[in-house]
Amino acid sequence: MTTPRVIVAGGGIAGLTCAYTVEAEAARLGRQVDVLVIDAGHEAGGHARTVADAGWVMERGPNGFLDSEPETMALVDELGLSPHLVEANAEARRRFVLRGGTLVQVPDAPPALLGSSIISWPAKLRLLREPWAKPAPPDADETVFEFAERRLGREVAEVLVDTAVAGISAGDSRLLSVRSHFPFLVEWERNHGGLLRAVLARRKTAPRRPRLLSFAGGLGTLPRTLADRLASRVMTGRAITNVARQAQAWHVQLAGGLSLMADQVVLATPASQTSAILRQLDCELASELAAIPYAGLAVVALGYAAASLPRNLDGYGYLVARSEQLATIGVLWESSIFPGRAPDGAVLLRVFLGGARRPDVAGLDESTLTTLARTELVMGLGIADRPIRHQVFRWPAAIAQYTVGHDDRVAVIRKRLASHPGLELCGTACDGVSFNHAIAAARRTARSVATRLLGEA
Repeated sequence: MTTPRVIVAGGGIAGLTCAYTVEAEAARLGRQVDVLVIDAGHEAGGHARTVADAGWVMERGPNGFLDSEPETMALVDELGLSPHLVEANAEARRRFVLRGGTLVQVPDAPPALLGSSIISWPAKLRLLREPWAKPAPPDADETVFEFAERRLGREVAEVLVDTAVAGISAGDSRLLSVRSHFPFLVEWERNHGGLLRAVLARRKTAPRRPRLLSFAGGLGTLPRTLADRLASRVMTGRAITNVARQAQAWHVQLAGGLSLMADQVVLATPASQTSAILRQLDCELASELAAIPYAGLAVVALGYAAASLPRNLDGYGYLVARSEQLATIGVLWESSIFPGRAPDGAVLLRVFLGGARRPDVAGLDESTLTTLARTELVMGLGIADRPIRHQVFRWPAAIAQYTVGHDDRVAVIRKRLASHPGLELCGTACDGVSFNHAIAAARRTARSVATRLLGEA
């Protein structure tokens, strides 16, 4: 009996997790499987990579994950990484919004909004009427902003919700679908009749507050460990250009002329790359994938002498309200969130710029981005001194944007995919945009692939 082969396109966290889990499932069943991850970049890990140098630990992309996803925690445990987990400092629960040129702390619970200066008294009074808000229009795919304005009022939608959405997804709340990006909010409204009622009900039954975790050496520890485990089964610097069905197998074409055969192919690449790979195989599927937009980001890491800061960095950081008209979406106070992110006597900040608000920013050169980040940092924190360390990371297509109609688009993608047995998709284009979503989707996909190829024990 020949050993079945699985080729995974994309060496980000989803692709690496999928490949590792397929091998783990094969081992559990006492079977052999040939797995190969192919990535166009020169280093596996995707967005979740860490630069560690001379006491600085700088994340290229996300800096942590919540412990609320069992699949992520199980993966960490399987890899023997649990002893290396670090929890965010308690003060990181304090978060701020830059509004009117001033940092204002965001209340950590809805009742605390009534005593906060972050919204006006008319907005507070409107918020109190949330339980009697109009119901959702039947069968409507509301934007996040429309949902928030209908239930919470315009000011809360603009100051808190729109700002938070930009921080979470680099997106525009006026374009994103609430049922696609935040399905739990739609469920809360449907099941409890309102958000306040849902919050009160969940207080009686909800588990403890999720913890924000990372690793002592940075979040890149996880994909790096996966890549190390897979070893020679990871091929970097080669892009898949096309896949085609041939008899009972898949023909996988790589740039440069190399071709490989596989029993199963998993595409864990961004939607635009996946679309290009599938264009010759299925034009409709490729078209639906190409229609998923992405927001670009630039991340500028800035290190300063702690003594040069005009205020204590006693929190997670701050987000910037749209009304400030800045290129900055938010600033993370990295050395205040997790231990060991900066040398003694120094602090590390990361400035996120661009997103849907300023799509031009991610393409700026590094010098311009550094100057822009420093200039706008003065407005938020008043730091005028030159940084002692800086580094720029650019992501032209950083985060998938689940715009209105996304669920319908995904339904078409799933239907078309079902007509190509042995072909799977996983990752943030369709399965949720967070680090946890990517891992959970990859694990589900891997088990499906293993069952199809190897059967059940």
